[in-house]
Amino acid sequence: MEFIQLKEVSKSFGRKTIIQDVNLTIKDGEIWGVLGNSGSGKTTLLNLLSGFLQPSVGEIGYFSRIDNQPKNLYTNFHKIKRHIGFTPQHSAIYPKLTVKENLLHFGQLYGLKKETIIENAKSLLHFTGLYEDRDKIADHLSEGMRKRLDIMCSLIHKPRILFLDEPTANLGPIAERDVLALIEAVNAQGVTVVMASHNLENVERVCTKFAIIKDGKLRSYQMLDELQRPFLKDNVSINIKTSKEKDQLIAIAKKLPVSRIVDQGNQLVLDSVDPGKTMSKLLDSIESEGLYLHDLDVRKPTLREIFEKIVEDKE
Repeated sequence: MEFIQLKEVSKSFGRKTIIQDVNLTIKDGEIWGVLGNSGSGKTTLLNLLSGFLQPSVGEIGYFSRIDNQPKNLYTNFHKIKRHIGFTPQHSAIYPKLTVKENLLHFGQLYGLKKETIIENAKSLLHFTGLYEDRDKIADHLSEGMRKRLDIMCSLIHKPRILFLDEPTANLGPIAERDVLALIEAVNAQGVTVVMASHNLENVERVCTKFAIIKDGKLRSYQMLDELQRPFLKDNVSINIKTSKEKDQLIAIAKKLPVSRIVDQGNQLVLDSVDPGKTMSKLLDSIESEGLYLHDLDVRKPTLREIFEKIVEDKE
């Protein structure tokens, strides 16, 4: 079911246009990654979606589960805001309050009754693994624990959608892993998630849909396999694991339609401009010459490679 719909949305500050002519549909239960270089408009898009900013042009509609009809975000914000959670890049928690006190404070900001806050907080503390740390001062928590607390404060009112701005910024590998696992678990509970991030590997790991912004314009938004499709012709890598017969394989590869041969010791990587033809001729040559391979696989372009192609395109 459709949940959020942007129609011809633009946002300007004075004469400077940050977001221009964005059309986007986010469905209930999806998990989106919003990608773009610094200054591309990622945070502005999140602020528009969450109601912190109003578009200069265009309309943002939230769909009701009751009648599946769009409600304008800004004229109905007092009703819609209870369905929205937002975790900013820079921590919004109060460092001198305990974990439990922060949850109580944010619950009150959302207008929840105290008994509801206590019930929701208890559930979240167990859900995030912070129950034993509930009486700790937030300032005494590790970076990863503070980020989890930030996310908890955004979930205290049980929103339908969670916006996250750079959720793994400045985290170590273990804390990063824990936060990503938490985001996946939140989404598995039925919460729609939209996260903006510079970390393309993390976005590729947890997100199912991707929006790439360049110069304020939405250049592409779709699933990874749909993003990959236009780039398959010249971006498919064929990985060959071998040892003794590497020199023979290099000689064969030089006669094939490949744009690059990379020798990685016990592995060759062939970047093919015609993957189907390359694989067919490669397998025929291997069979006719009786060569032995440990492994052979085809690797599609990564999200990072696609992103770099899109943002570097001069148009």
